[in-house]
Formats: sequence, structure tokens, C-alpha cells
Amino acid sequence: MTKNLENPHPIDSLLCENAIPSVWCPGCGIGIVVNAFLETLGKIDADLDKICVVSGIGCTGKITNYLKLNCHNSSDGNAVKYATELKLKNPELNVIVFLNDTDFIVSKAEDFINAGKNKVAIRVIYINNFIYIITNHKALPVTPFIRTIDENTELPFNIPHLAKSCGAQYVARWTPLHIRRLKYSMLDALQKPGFSVVEVISPCLMYFATDGKIGKTIDRMKFFQDNTVIKHNEPTENLDIRNQDEIIIGNFVDIS
Repeated sequence: MTKNLENPHPIDSLLCENAIPSVWCPGCGIGIVVNAFLETLGKIDADLDKICVVSGIGCTGKITNYLKLNCHNSSDGNAVKYATELKLKNPELNVIVFLNDTDFIVSKAEDFINAGKNKVAIRVIYINNFIYIITNHKALPVTPFIRTIDENTELPFNIPHLAKSCGAQYVARWTPLHIRRLKYSMLDALQKPGFSVVEVISPCLMYFATDGKIGKTIDRMKFFQDNTVIKHNEPTENLDIRNQDEIIIGNFVDIS
């Protein structure tokens, strides 16, 4: 790909050119979220030397490979713990941590809960890609597109309610289709003085492979269009996707 020097893309200066193209599947929500995040950084005129991005396990963990920012990858399941320690040691830093389901399973969500209870001012962008559930001590895939495997299946956390319960000052949930609204939420989260959480519902495209094919992006976006409803300020206890015919999205907690 030839770089356009006369009309560079707004995020070109923040990406490691030698690492592109990325490992993510075409249409993967992770790439959409990263693009939204980098564009949001430009809107707040951030001091890039004071931005630190932490990532964890799996495809989400690859995010730090592509950014020309202060980055750290924690592949041991301690991404939130590392981000918390980094913020406490360097209060002037704006620390952002990207998570997925695997990070939660490995850490048992304890680091996340402790960060909220201690009001540590880190910003969590949780890309909820539904990677793992635990059934008979085995990791098996599950998404809204696949039926529950059996009565022992453990489905994903209610992330917004968990975040609010442990003291988050800002909580929102969107999908990759709602990119403009996602950027506004990221903008709010990055500027809050306390613990902030933005969840992005984005099941892994590879789960369509159970039918012998990888999911098409247009089908994914249509699913988000047909099966989501925006309800700002909805009580977070109502946001458990296991109990919803439609996925409720919006801004739920905003404490100044």
C-alpha cells in the first residue's frame, strides 16, 4: 500500500506501518474499536507521551503491536493489575487497558473489581468477543448466534453492572456498528477522573465457522442493527444479555 503523503489519514502517525496489515479478520470489531480509539485521542488533544495502552490475551492483546504509543502487553492475565500499578506509580499517565473475555477468566475479574473499588483512574475498553465459556473444565465458544451448549454453560458477565457495582464513574456499552456513539463514549471515558468502562459487544467472526464458514461483516452489522436498542441511563441490573431479546446499549453511568 502506497502512503498518501499529501493527505495522510488522521491516525497514520499513531500506527506502526511495518506491522500492518493486522492479524485481525476483515470486519473484526477489534480493528474498528482501535480506529475509534485513535481518532478519539486526536479530539482531546492528548499529550501522547502521557498515554499508555495496556493489552492482555488473545486477539485483543495484539492491539499494542500496532500503536506508536507507550504500550505494554500482559499475556499472563494481569492486564488490569498492571494498568492499576502503572497508574498508581505514575498518576500523570492516562492509562487505557483493552480487555476481552479471556482476561476476565484468568484474573477471575478480581483486578477489575479492585480497580473500581479503589477508584483507580484507568479506562477499560472491554471488547466483549465471547471467546470462552467454561463447561466441564473445557473452553468452548459461545455467541448470541449459537445456542446454549448445555445447562452447565456459564455465559458472559453483565459487564456494565459489574462496573457500576464496584464503583465505576462512567459506564457505556456499544457495538462496532454504533461507531459515532462509541467515539463519544470513549471521549467521555478518557476525560473522567475515576475508573471508566466502555464495553463493545463484538462476538468473534470465527464462530460462524461452526457452520463451515466465517461470518460476513455485513451480516454482523445487520445483526447489530436488528437486535440492539438504545436505552440511556438504563439500570445496569437490566443489562444482562442472557435475559434480553435485544441487547441494550447506551450510556448508563456518568458521575462527574
